[in-house]
Amino acid sequence: MRSEDYVRSDYADLWLSDHYLRCGLENILQQMTFENKAVRYVFLTEDKYLDVLEHQYDLNKNKIILLTDGSHFHFLDGLSFYQFPTRSGIAELQKFMTSIIHSNETQVKPKSPVLLTRRERLLIDLIKEGKRMAEMGGHLNLHVKTVYQIRQTLIKKMGCSGAVDLMRTLHSDVFKNWLTQNHHYH
Repeated sequence: MRSEDYVRSDYADLWLSDHYLRCGLENILQQMTFENKAVRYVFLTEDKYLDVLEHQYDLNKNKIILLTDGSHFHFLDGLSFYQFPTRSGIAELQKFMTSIIHSNETQVKPKSPVLLTRRERLLIDLIKEGKRMAEMGGHLNLHVKTVYQIRQTLIKKMGCSGAVDLMRTLHSDVFKNWLTQNHHYH
């Protein structure tokens, strides 16, 4: 991690490699009124996900906000993270921040975590390798229709809109790090 990628202010830690995003967020935070001085707000982009995990923030004293490049990462719903798209406007970010700052809860309530079966994990690896459905079926010793069904289940579990969104999610740094940290089978 480069030292300029981490900035600590009075009430927030910013783990952002984008200089313009960091400056804009610092300006917005300077205009905000923080009611609970004991709570720190941790902002990070997708590429800083692992750095923040390694920092081991206390989730009772910190609110973690992942600034995403696009769609919501549903597989993170089992964790106590807020998510906000970076493509939003300043007014939307201010409204979002106001709702977090003035909420009485210490952190977002996590939903049940996404659990992957062994078969789904194997299919993820094959998809990431760029294998065709027929090749996946041969490798897993399954019929092609079964492979399609497993992929559909994965798309639904991951909260993706389709196969292209699934590919984008599987290749994201956040997913790769989440997968290594949370390799749960069920």
